[in-house]
Amino acid sequence: MNDAAVEAALADALAAASAPNVAAGPPMTGSEREGFRVAVNACWNVDPGSQAARVTMTVGFVLDQSGKVVGDVRQISAAGGDAGSTEIAFQAARRAILRCQSGGYQLPADKYDQWKEVEITFDPSGMRLR
Repeated sequence: MNDAAVEAALADALAAASAPNVAAGPPMTGSEREGFRVAVNACWNVDPGSQAARVTMTVGFVLDQSGKVVGDVRQISAAGGDAGSTEIAFQAARRAILRCQSGGYQLPADKYDQWKEVEITFDPSGMRLR
């Protein structure tokens, strides 16, 4: 929805990447996180006046080493809307992720363990990435 929302997502991702269960390796830099944020944000389109824009949607996906989604984006949880608006919010999140992966997300290969499994929450107050 906005840059601040996506920035919050990446801050959460960095915190998760430094958790003890994440494989050791150099941390992702701010510019690497920013590149991923810009890529996802560029394709996220939700009508701000629609019911779907009020749904908090968490999706997850796995990336291969070239930065492409393996399998499909899956819905993990949703809150704040009826079945119809939840489905619209899920499809908007899914499209944002799949559309912007053209050629694969540009992520550092030596830090693959930090970004191979992604979970993003799209919500009215911000997007969080774990």
